[in-house]
Amino acid sequence: MLEDRDYMRGAPEYGPNCWRTVTATLLILNAIVFVIQLTIPALVHDLRLSAAGLRHGYVWQLLTYQFLHADIIHLLLNAVGLFSFGFAVEEELGKKRFVLLYLFSGVMGGLVQVLGQFILPAAFGLGGVVGASAGLFGLIAAFALMAPEHTLTVFLFMIFPVQVSARVLAGTFLGISLLGIIFEVTGFGKSTIAHGAHAGGMLGGWLMLRYFNRQSARRHQAKEPVPAPVPKSETDFISKEVDPILDKISKHGMQSLTESEHKVLEAARKKMEKG
Repeated sequence: MLEDRDYMRGAPEYGPNCWRTVTATLLILNAIVFVIQLTIPALVHDLRLSAAGLRHGYVWQLLTYQFLHADIIHLLLNAVGLFSFGFAVEEELGKKRFVLLYLFSGVMGGLVQVLGQFILPAAFGLGGVVGASAGLFGLIAAFALMAPEHTLTVFLFMIFPVQVSARVLAGTFLGISLLGIIFEVTGFGKSTIAHGAHAGGMLGGWLMLRYFNRQSARRHQAKEPVPAPVPKSETDFISKEVDPILDKISKHGMQSLTESEHKVLEAARKKMEKG
């Protein structure tokens, strides 16, 4: 399981081949789209995510908003985050799963944010949502699940370097997002940050990683060898099936047995109890 691994074979090499990855493609695509935004500002209106847009059936906004950004600072912050976590997560999951996790996290984050707009428009506002943050937060959640104790260096207030584990960093981001939602709902404070999208993105990353793990577990079980049929004769059964297993136990211990050998021993035990 991915959650049980200490780290993912070390940090990826940032050599020339890294620009052939999906992560690099996303970085370039976000930059290109931002230039198009500056050239054709009106294009943003129907591509950003909003409750009003979904109400009109503009479901594509759940994807398109992920490639738009409010300004250059917004773009650069998301680019730094994507660069920091994207290569490692993509290396571990592979291109297809990486894309699914990233986009699904973005969709989940968008749905959470828009749900807040539907339920509490005064708190969440009705303006359009843009940014790759939800997908990025999904990657952060996935990274923390795959390498919880891996040490990362972050810069507090963009100045002071602090070392924290991936688990602590992800928990901090989640806590900030949840507090931001609480402050908006209670009216304690207003923010231009889409905290609902961030929390929803982390939820999406967690859900997709669980789905991938279950898929892998099912495939592993399907590859388990099928136990050999038990001979009809009890003598044949013991000599052909049980004796070799007992010899193996005496030489290598119980931990050396396969799943099918354990099943043969269980069948032998039941046969002896009936006898």
